[in-house]
Amino acid sequence: MSHGSANIPNHLPLHEGPFVPGCQDILSGFGEESVLMRLWYPTSLKDVKEHAAKWPRWMDETYMNGFSTILGIWPIFLKIARRLYSGEIHVPGVWGADVLEDTQQFPTIVFSHGLGACRFFYSTLCLQLASHGIVVAAIEHKDESSAATFFFENDIKHASGKKSFMLYRAVDETDSGYHLMIRKRQLTIRAHECSRALDFLIGVHEGRITENLLDSESKVLEQLKGRLDIASVTLMGHSFGGATTLVAATKDDRFKQLLVLDSWLFGLKNEEDMPQVLAKFPKLYLNADYFQIENNLKVMRRFVGPHDTKFTVRRTTHEHMCDTPKLVGMWLNRGKSRIDYDLGMRINFHLVLSYLKQRLGDSVKWNNENFLHDQGHHIIQDISVRENAEILEPAKL
Repeated sequence: MSHGSANIPNHLPLHEGPFVPGCQDILSGFGEESVLMRLWYPTSLKDVKEHAAKWPRWMDETYMNGFSTILGIWPIFLKIARRLYSGEIHVPGVWGADVLEDTQQFPTIVFSHGLGACRFFYSTLCLQLASHGIVVAAIEHKDESSAATFFFENDIKHASGKKSFMLYRAVDETDSGYHLMIRKRQLTIRAHECSRALDFLIGVHEGRITENLLDSESKVLEQLKGRLDIASVTLMGHSFGGATTLVAATKDDRFKQLLVLDSWLFGLKNEEDMPQVLAKFPKLYLNADYFQIENNLKVMRRFVGPHDTKFTVRRTTHEHMCDTPKLVGMWLNRGKSRIDYDLGMRINFHLVLSYLKQRLGDSVKWNNENFLHDQGHHIIQDISVRENAEILEPAKL
């Protein structure tokens, strides 16, 4: 969080890459089959602070109500906590800015959020990726797992501006069989939505899709024609989105590498055939130290292949992948020694960038090996600190 001059609002951390990140919400299609995403991309702008007036707020009131439901508190209490801790937070990406003019195609990621999250929940991670030359489509799922989401039923509802909202559904977890059934059903929906998002991006790349129902004047989709590296699309997800990433890949081999971030794999605990299907996909498993309990690791070990890349960041929590500590502080694992949030987040996104650089080459504009070398004592080269893993030596990064 920053408390800058009167012209610079409180904000998430600024980008570290060579490009100013741009962003825009995109809605394509109608009903529950529509695709809603926050699209992140590099721009030609020189100074993000000069465009602070176009930084979006982190969330609106509809999502505030959804987060309150998830936490089991009245919305007014969450509003008070946010006001006392951070105030109104903005995201330092330039809304609707023109796409970077270049002849090179952008590495492209479809991103699946976790349980109770939404398309803007990981803005720090997404804007950092965009600032290194990557396009990120952070989709918002319509499986009742997001804090909230919306769509237009049809043309008439769109013309009148009447949105249909879908809010988070609390699931009874005391009945394990029922809980598993619901999560498996949600994973099926989510996987389908990842594929629809890729269909959309291919349509944008080919110039067939240029309409954004949320902004008819925007030229961003037109500017991305021919600019996306559709041949090497990455699928990435956090928590429940990590499980979504694995499920979606078994159904759609157009995704070429998988980034599985601190995944919650309860919904996959009885899947026996998936590990074999997933063996052909290069994968990064990036875990938080304190989230990965033995029941989850037991499932994960079946999915991790001998050639997959594995990292655990010591003394991190599930929150180190998200923006929320900048809004309301860190709530998880309070009784344990936790790494500074900013440092933990930086280690996480630089590990992601390092992996993408290895996979995709110079189209990823990242060159910060020194940072990871310096932080090697925080990084374990395995899925948990309990796997007899050694602290990562700088030379091994």
